Amino acid sequence: MSKNKIIKGGFYLTIVNVLSQVLAIVVNIVLARLLLPEDFGLVALTMTYIGFITLFTNMGFGSSIIHEQSTTNKQLSSIYWLNYGLSIFSFIIIISTAKFAANFYDEPKLSAIVYVAALNILINPFYSIQYKLLERDLEFKTISKINLSGILIGSISAIIGAYYGLGVYALVIQPLVSSVVRMMLILVYKRWFPKFYFNIKEIKHMIWYSLKFKASQMSMYFERNIDYLILGKFFTSVILGYYAFAYNIMYTPVKRISYIFSEVLFPSFSSFKNDKVKIINGYFKSVNLVALVAIPAMTILAFNADLIIHLVFGQKWDGAIPIVRILCFAGAIQSISQFGGVIFSSIGKPEVTLYVSIGRTILTVLAIIIGVQYGVLWVAYFLVIAKALSYILFLLVLNYYIPFSIRQLFNSLQGPMVSLFSLSTIYVLFYLDYLNVNAWTLLLLMILVALTILYVFHKNTIVGILKVLKDKSK
Repeated sequence: MSKNKIIKGGFYLTIVNVLSQVLAIVVNIVLARLLLPEDFGLVALTMTYIGFITLFTNMGFGSSIIHEQSTTNKQLSSIYWLNYGLSIFSFIIIISTAKFAANFYDEPKLSAIVYVAALNILINPFYSIQYKLLERDLEFKTISKINLSGILIGSISAIIGAYYGLGVYALVIQPLVSSVVRMMLILVYKRWFPKFYFNIKEIKHMIWYSLKFKASQMSMYFERNIDYLILGKFFTSVILGYYAFAYNIMYTPVKRISYIFSEVLFPSFSSFKNDKVKIINGYFKSVNLVALVAIPAMTILAFNADLIIHLVFGQKWDGAIPIVRILCFAGAIQSISQFGGVIFSSIGKPEVTLYVSIGRTILTVLAIIIGVQYGVLWVAYFLVIAKALSYILFLLVLNYYIPFSIRQLFNSLQGPMVSLFSLSTIYVLFYLDYLNVNAWTLLLLMILVALTILYVFHKNTIVGILKVLKDKSK
């Protein structure tokens, strides 16, 4: 396993995900202006329902391929056909229960949207094994090109669809087109095709590992999506749309950041899975990199939500502003805890992620059940509390398997916490009229303070990143 290859892989994934994030922001702005809040609410409900069904009917074997490091062609072929069979089964279950979901949520449009969105389940198995082989071999440059192409073409398709009046289906088209593009490119870059061969005995141990990994994913899914499943029953599609909009503003950057680190850390951590010192040091360095950007960014967005949302998305999203203010702090916490589960998978204990996720899910469900009695804003408040308690739970479990010092944790979060405190102080002074500035000046002041603190606490990190960029440009 080449350390240089891991570093290069992280570089390519980082660059592409930064570009993808910028593209996602631009696309969300355009779609938010072309579509209605209820469209976003219906799509959120659709994707959550499809994801809920596939949790029980489908199984991803990619984790076992990466963890195994070495697999025969017969094993891969057996996994391919088993994976595709389960995908067909999932598709049948989803389309046959779509009307039930529409009746349960009292949304007549939901079943037709589910029919279209579920087509993605039949596309993904064509290339999922090949994609995981690229990941296992640390071909991140190739993966980066593929993902960026898929996101770009899918986004263009969604904008064209929204412009020509497709409404909610413009949001459904986006992942479908993206999957088709990724499939075509992956089949070009990774010329592996399955044999007509299937032997369950040869992949029994891989299935067992995947089951443990899938179980942890199931609980994580409930933790991250149980809110939509519950709120869709209690609130209208418009309110759900506001909530989904606010959640996406908070969660999309977190998801992108998590993707970079999970894609790089899982295969690289798996390569030295017996060296726990390297793993914990690598984890806290990753936490530091994520937190130095995510925490001040989420804080600035929370304190300037009125200005930013009015300017960027338009006044029809006013109803989402108070939710954005609150959920941004949940996003700040989630940004540093999102990819922690990769450690347990890397040391061959994905079931531990399951146990942690069950605890997190219980906290999330309690937050939603209590909050829904008082309204969507209280749901957001209690979710912030649940995220904080969830991260504490994760750290306790992590310390049990890989002991670390509080000093390591403090050092990784020192700069971001100073930034959070400083920005909060500025906002309180502004709110109490001790700081007599307009909204634009407040935003610029916060950005300047955040950048100054970033430089003071992370000068070496910034210099290192600039050096890497300089070397790559040569």
